Amino acid sequence: MRRPFVSVSIFFFFAVSLFAADPIDKPVAGTMAAWHMPGFAVAVVQNDRVVYLKGFGVKQIGGNDPITPDTLFEIASDTKAFTATAMAMLADQKKLDWDDPVRKYVEYFHLDDPCADSLVTLRDIVSHRTGLSRHDELWDFTDWPRERVIRAISAVKLTRPIRSAYQYNNIMFALAGEVVASAAKMPWDEFIRTRIFEALGMTHSRTSMAGWNASPHATGHRYDMATGRFSVQPMRDYNSIAPAGTIMSSARDMAQWLRFQLAGGVIDGKRLISAEALNETRTPQMVIPLEGLGKEAAPETNLQAYGLGWVIQDYRGQLLVSHAGALNGFRSQVALLPNRNAGVVVLANAGRGFAVVALRNAILDQILAAPARDWNQLLLDIDKRSDQKDAEEKANRAAKRHPDTKPSRELAAYAGTYEDPAYGPATISVENGALFLHWNRINAPLTHFNFDTFDLSIPEEDLDELIEFRLGTDGEVKSLTLFGETFAKR
Repeated sequence: MRRPFVSVSIFFFFAVSLFAADPIDKPVAGTMAAWHMPGFAVAVVQNDRVVYLKGFGVKQIGGNDPITPDTLFEIASDTKAFTATAMAMLADQKKLDWDDPVRKYVEYFHLDDPCADSLVTLRDIVSHRTGLSRHDELWDFTDWPRERVIRAISAVKLTRPIRSAYQYNNIMFALAGEVVASAAKMPWDEFIRTRIFEALGMTHSRTSMAGWNASPHATGHRYDMATGRFSVQPMRDYNSIAPAGTIMSSARDMAQWLRFQLAGGVIDGKRLISAEALNETRTPQMVIPLEGLGKEAAPETNLQAYGLGWVIQDYRGQLLVSHAGALNGFRSQVALLPNRNAGVVVLANAGRGFAVVALRNAILDQILAAPARDWNQLLLDIDKRSDQKDAEEKANRAAKRHPDTKPSRELAAYAGTYEDPAYGPATISVENGALFLHWNRINAPLTHFNFDTFDLSIPEEDLDELIEFRLGTDGEVKSLTLFGETFAKR
């Protein structure tokens, strides 16, 4: 069934009417208008005080339920800093060490490369330097439990030598959550709830879908660049990688998180972790290359690195510690200016990542009394060029297609079960005169592209893959390539 599209421009006027005469209201209003966002929640902390806390817009397009400071959003990958902080708390208590082998805590974890497998430490898995590329399909398109996702990694080939390159990896943070559970002798979500949420007074924050469903929350939205419209994005339970990205929180609660981080591990006079242990999470571990559109989007930054759950960089000559989040049609930005004792959180219920960056930067500039820059226009232009680049790549692929070709064999010859050691079995069937792929949550027809290559396209999943079948010398179909992995036919 088609999801209803609703223009959000009418909701902008509703949102503006809620603004008070605060200097930060202006950049929020500007970003709402420039990006046509359904809603935002924003918090600013300075000198251990919450100096700004507001919600804007509506929880869901087509409705009139306003976003408030207590409305829950997915903070997505901003969860990673919580998991790293949990590890730092345990390190502070001598229950783990950052340079311990991972298998001291999770015995079933392995890497495919023997050298990397013998070296990999806790520090490696939370600084994105294990040598593993993302393999997000293992959790995004499956309902596998966390342990199975982690075990699957042992059959995945490394794309770089360990500690040689920054490669963002959600599954390694899911593994970090299991390290927390092992060292603390309690599940990751219980540790986060009791040792962080309750200690900081984050009374609205949740880690599970059950908690989300029982609490007032916003709805995530997908943006269609071609139509300029938003549609509701269904919420999916990603518990398998919860320590990497499923914390749900509000602007009010995240203000408490900012206060705690900026105070070096203290909240309302109570120390929860030593400043030394917390600061370890903000020490650069791996350089993040600034190149291409990423460099264009960060003109006030010269150097960028990943710490332990945080990105560390310079911004207008100041130290900036931050992270971003994106999941289920939500976007988030958490930013700390430690030397200014200030922090910002921006939560949005729409999948336009540069919008939250534009608003974050505009607020940071106000804190720093920096020269004005039109971040909305800069990032809208980059967003447009990014989409144009994607369209050009798709057009180039179509131009290289050999028209009027046919598969080497009759369709029935391609039918069967194919298996990859990490990704498991995939089934190809013939349905209504076309090939059909069944792999976990993916059940979709394949469109012939050319020769023995077929197109798998599911726009609502942002999935557009070419699947190549390979034949043996005997003319029989032997394998297919999906997600860059080779599945052998049984």
